[in-house]
Amino acid sequence: MWRGDDACLARSGGVACGPRASWLLIGADRAAWTPLARMLAQSLARFGVQAELSDGQTRPSPIAPVLCDARHREMVRSLLDDTPPRLAPLLIHGVQAPQARARLILSGADDAVSGRIAPYELAARMIAAQRARDAAQGIIRLAGFSFDTGLRQLCWRGEIVPLMPREFDLLLVLARHAGLPVSRDVLLRSVWRTAFDPGTNSPEVHIFKLRQRLASLGGAVRIETVKRQGYRLVCAPHPRG
Repeated sequence: MWRGDDACLARSGGVACGPRASWLLIGADRAAWTPLARMLAQSLARFGVQAELSDGQTRPSPIAPVLCDARHREMVRSLLDDTPPRLAPLLIHGVQAPQARARLILSGADDAVSGRIAPYELAARMIAAQRARDAAQGIIRLAGFSFDTGLRQLCWRGEIVPLMPREFDLLLVLARHAGLPVSRDVLLRSVWRTAFDPGTNSPEVHIFKLRQRLASLGGAVRIETVKRQGYRLVCAPHPRG
């Protein structure tokens, strides 16, 4: 059984549901790597990146994001040679020479970083790599939602939220500007593809329907009306576990 399958099952087949998978931290020398990986996992968690230690021997699933110690050369070569290519990002950690980092990236790694990289920069690079992979699969993660633009499917914390196509597009626009008011003109231009206001009440009707859909999320997300400015998507803070 590949490591990371359980956490990533919902992403297989391009479905955007499920919590974002934990990164697997893989090193060759368990005695030396384990303490470093534990500290790394704790530091990354502070910046919103979940990571867990791998045993360093079991081959990770191609849908599990991986941060691999450059000293585990056998595993690095194996991951770069994955056929078919990996669906999840691969970052190589502990590569000191710029030329070596460039070679790894050109060989298929999503990124390669020095062992002296600051945790917040490493977390940012991991998030960016995951975002790029998601985008390549038509998945957009905003405001706690996962928008699968290929299947036109919305997920919230592992659950599918049924939406009509126009509601999906409307929520995506609001989520891109979460916390900020979006005017009626912007909604008409972005969702209804019209450059002028035809006087229809369609935006108001769809906002009403979308509010009803979001009510099933228990108040975690709501749409506010901002007088003379439009509509604003508001997300309640996610409680930390």
